[in-house]
Amino acid sequence: MNYLQLVNGVLTRMREDPVSTLATVDDTVALIVMDFVNDAMRLVEDAHNWNAQREEWIITTTPSTATYPLTDAKQYAKIDYIYSNSSATHPQLKPLKWIKQRKSQNDTPKAPVYYSPNGTNTNGDIVLELYPIPDDVYTYSVGGFVPSADLATDSDTPTVPSKPVLYYALAYALRERGEVGGQTAAEVFSMAGQYLSDAIAIDATNNDLDNDWYVA
Repeated sequence: MNYLQLVNGVLTRMREDPVSTLATVDDTVALIVMDFVNDAMRLVEDAHNWNAQREEWIITTTPSTATYPLTDAKQYAKIDYIYSNSSATHPQLKPLKWIKQRKSQNDTPKAPVYYSPNGTNTNGDIVLELYPIPDDVYTYSVGGFVPSADLATDSDTPTVPSKPVLYYALAYALRERGEVGGQTAAEVFSMAGQYLSDAIAIDATNNDLDNDWYVA
């Protein structure tokens, strides 16, 4: 479902008239529902690492440069792994303060063996800091999950399942208004939670080994 369909799906369930486009909406109820749809999408995105939001970046190091941004990995992106394409040694996650402490004691460039997220750049992209500082050109694959930008136009479509987005948005709207059609916000929140649980279960079956916990 696209943004327009989601908004109209909420409006019709609220016994409100649907809109033909979101570009010229001036109805207060529709404007509030538009915000609720984006709020609901964020809730659904944060609930699970969705396969549809997987992303991979390639980092190619420059000698004596320690920090590297992940292009278009905004501040809410989740880093899942980093592998070396240049050697059998893969950088391990360490606390940033640990890396800074080691650098203060020894900043001799070598092949990196540790990394840590270190804030964002001016574009809002996550920056990774490598340690030791690279002494040569190395290539790394970084995998993670990137949330969608806010829905803005009629045809914008969330990358997460639409059903829980629709029902969480409806629940937010009913909490604002009170019950409609005999359904309370609490009842719709429960329905939304079930739709979300089902969607996560279905998505997880595509990579169920990633959801097993074990001691390495």
